Amino acid sequence: MKKILLFIFIIISACSNNKVVNNHGIIALEAKSNKIEISKTNKNDVLGIIGKPSSVSMFDENLWFYFEREKQNQSVFKLGKSKIVKNNVLEVSFDKFGMVTSKKFYNIDDMNKVEIEKQITLKEYDKSSFIVKSLNSIIQKVNSPVTKKKGSRN
Repeated sequence: MKKILLFIFIIISACSNNKVVNNHGIIALEAKSNKIEISKTNKNDVLGIIGKPSSVSMFDENLWFYFEREKQNQSVFKLGKSKIVKNNVLEVSFDKFGMVTSKKFYNIDDMNKVEIEKQITLKEYDKSSFIVKSLNSIIQKVNSPVTKKKGSRN
């Protein structure tokens, strides 16, 4: 019995010493971002240094974002929960000629701690109001099946 407990203890202690690291995005983003110089580097240089952007702004195609996230498993006693070790974001802005105008680097310390609000927002209208009734009747008329009259040709 003691041998089995000793064997289990050795396996558990060996598992807890090996931390599993999961990387997502661009690896070594901070070192790569240091190679980008404002007003000297262009889009092609950035593509060569870092690669394709993780995301491009929907409103401005001259605003590129690169992400790096590294998670590490915690101890065996925490049952596989991961801890975020790195959470880096690089924001690169270009002018109309493709030259870098600004770059901003955000790390894990810049992350906001967001707390979920537990209050419920109440709606200001009542289901029996005039607007709701009229909109519901319009929706019903639009969704109703089309009936053909006798004698009409289509």
